[in-house]
Amino acid sequence: SVHPVTEGNNLTLHCLDQFTTPPNIRADFYKDGSLIQNQTTEMIIPTVSKSHEGFYYCKHPERG
Repeated sequence: SVHPVTEGNNLTLHCLDQFTTPPNIRADFYKDGSLIQNQTTEMIIPTVSKSHEGFYYCKHPERG
């Protein structure tokens, strides 16, 4: 997230493609290089805690 995330809050991550309308795409979500959720338009982390800290990113299986 560009903004700080407060422990105890929910966090929703979206994977967006600037060349697609609507911009939400089905993609795989990774944390620190490991696949954690696949083929979804969003990933929800309920009740964020210190254990969720890391580098998250999404990748479309065909577009990258």
